[in-house]
Amino acid sequence: MLLKRIIPTMLIFLLATPIYGKSLDCATNEFRPFGYLDGEKLKGIEVELLQELSKRLNIKINLKIMAWNRMIKQMESGKIDCMFAAFRTDERLEFMDYTSVPIHVSSLVLFVNSEKKFPFKTIDDLKGKVIGLVRGFSTNKEFDAAKKNGLFKVDEVETFDQNFGKLAKKRIDAVLVNKHVGSEAIKRLGLSNIEPLDRPLTAVSAYLTFAKKRRLKNLVPMFDYVLFDLLTDGTYEKIFKSYLH
Repeated sequence: MLLKRIIPTMLIFLLATPIYGKSLDCATNEFRPFGYLDGEKLKGIEVELLQELSKRLNIKINLKIMAWNRMIKQMESGKIDCMFAAFRTDERLEFMDYTSVPIHVSSLVLFVNSEKKFPFKTIDDLKGKVIGLVRGFSTNKEFDAAKKNGLFKVDEVETFDQNFGKLAKKRIDAVLVNKHVGSEAIKRLGLSNIEPLDRPLTAVSAYLTFAKKRRLKNLVPMFDYVLFDLLTDGTYEKIFKSYLH
């Protein structure tokens, strides 16, 4: 109970610091249903979550869509303040400050062409395959090590839609992507010959991050506190279900 009284007091103090005299420039990538452009309007589960964070924290957050690789580079150079949602890697920890509370947990699944379906239980089952990824997309250490050792090849493109187009034409063997993102894509693109394999490769937490060069680490505990509230008071679940009906 004491902690519950102390943290709000700390947040009031943090809100009085000069950073709140300006807005934050934050980016995400085309990652339906989590973030995407519908005409000129930015929509998505995490877009609405950031808008709710902005409202509760009384901080203006300017959101924009960027290609994944460009967004990572702009975070590294400090051209933008924040991004979502990033997996935690040793390399990214050099130039990003992460929230402690994840913005979502990503179940990474292999989507395959129904006519070229293959059994998958371990990473060794990918031997000789060509896997479609979005350029700059992080997976896990086991997958990265197997790629480096030449167990399989990776075909990198700019968007998941490009990957699924190649998979539909049997130009690659699988696409590795968040299960919800992949399911939304094949439905939207009308691709009836693509399906997910039952066993996920991994489940990885993804976070809201801040550019170290912008010196915004003092925002992390404040965002963590409110993000935890959004995840536990039913707000996140309500937003999530509105996009996955």
